[in-house]
Amino acid sequence: MPKVSVIVPVYNVEKYLTACIDSILRQTLRDIEVICVDDGSTDNSGSILDTYALWDSRVKVLHRDNAGYGAAMNAGLDAASGEYIGIVESDDVILPEMYETLYMHASDKHLDVIKSDAFYWMETVGYCEKMHNKGLDGYYDRVLEETDHRKYYAFLMNIWTGIYHREFLLENDIRFHETPGASYQDNGFWMQTMTFCRRVMWLSQAFYLYRQDNPMSSVKSQSKMLAMTKEYEYIARIMEHKQNAQGLKYCNFYRMVRHYGTFLRIADESKRAFCDLIIKDCDVYHNSIAGYSFLEGWCQQICSNPDQACAKVIDAKRQVREKLDKASGLIIYGTGKRGHIVFRGIYNEGFYDKIRCFAVSDNPEKRQIGNREILLINEAVAAYPGALVIIAVVRGTGMYRQMLVTLEGLGITEHLDGTDIEKNFYIL
Repeated sequence: MPKVSVIVPVYNVEKYLTACIDSILRQTLRDIEVICVDDGSTDNSGSILDTYALWDSRVKVLHRDNAGYGAAMNAGLDAASGEYIGIVESDDVILPEMYETLYMHASDKHLDVIKSDAFYWMETVGYCEKMHNKGLDGYYDRVLEETDHRKYYAFLMNIWTGIYHREFLLENDIRFHETPGASYQDNGFWMQTMTFCRRVMWLSQAFYLYRQDNPMSSVKSQSKMLAMTKEYEYIARIMEHKQNAQGLKYCNFYRMVRHYGTFLRIADESKRAFCDLIIKDCDVYHNSIAGYSFLEGWCQQICSNPDQACAKVIDAKRQVREKLDKASGLIIYGTGKRGHIVFRGIYNEGFYDKIRCFAVSDNPEKRQIGNREILLINEAVAAYPGALVIIAVVRGTGMYRQMLVTLEGLGITEHLDGTDIEKNFYIL
């Protein structure tokens, strides 16, 4: 029995596949098997995998007709023989010590699940930034049990930064939703593992590089309006069948959270039709978001006047894009969390080449972010006259007001709020 079976679902990723498989085979934990499920690829992905299987006996390749992500993952689960199960998406890479570290803790502490942090990664522009929720610092690096169960759902939603005890998955019949052509089928697996696990741990270390610069990634698609909704219908059926009230409660909450993301992601011409579903679900699931003021307010806007709500978002996004289009260059003023969100949003919208630099008010701790230098704000304005300054902190805060004063002192009277980018564009 291998210590860890690593499942890699593969579909037309020849550009990224070699780096992915190499990173898995370089793991310091040698006792692994790598189950690559080729879901009917039409490029060279299948032959690349077959070559690896000839080189390394730990690599097993399953070639299948295209049946979708969920079916591919379930085929991998069926073929796995390891004590624990890991998952790596075929355009991502992992650091060498990932599985040795995870397995050591999981085995010693008898964990159902163990996860770590990850990195947002854009290989093409040298960007690598750790994902970390500081608000959960008291829950990292220790075993969490039933008394902390509600915190399980607060950590970053992903299925690939950890390993899962195979017996735990089997005992709870945890599988993926199988719908050809669908997306977001990792949501159901995540919700099930978080609901049914009893001993879990999150490490503050990060090992997983989550690629953000693959233009074919499903999260960048403006289509598949109902894919997320159908996934949460699937999750709800599982929770109802197992009579798990807590799981159903969180399923309904995240169903509404995902509505917000889908509304931003889909094409503008689809937004109004999608509002009809939001209105219907707000009526049914309004209790699940009670107390979450932002989500409640957004749902209220949609329900009270969906035409106006859509027009407002579409117009606001148009205005932001026009400002970015007209700008001769962009200076991102702020290098904290909001600075990184703005950077990723600008990259996703195709304006990376316009970014001239980042800027800060005090001496910078780093020299670069995403191949762009970090300068003092006065240096940035002098070096790139005429560039549009984007204030990358939360609008209305004390820091925001202080940055406005600084810009006024430098003669900058026009700027763009990073909050407008965050509110109107879909950003991971």
